Amino acid sequence: MDNKEFIQLLSVEIKNHHNDLLSLREFLIRSKNNGMDKDSMYENLEKLRGRSDSETEDILLDLMDFVVGYCNPTLSIFND
Repeated sequence: MDNKEFIQLLSVEIKNHHNDLLSLREFLIRSKNNGMDKDSMYENLEKLRGRSDSETEDILLDLMDFVVGYCNPTLSIFND
């Protein structure tokens, strides 16, 4: 999955599951399993955040926390 595709698919996922962070987290896990590394994922979330409304920005900040591990250790996506 390339960066553009990730951003497009994540945007759709957020529209469909904006009240379900764990479903959105599962999308991030699938992206990781398809080869996306931590830095790329974080950079893409940051890009999307830059052009989002405040509600979507809050969701993206929560997803970024899952990526960097600023969350319950059991919810962290990358264990490094």
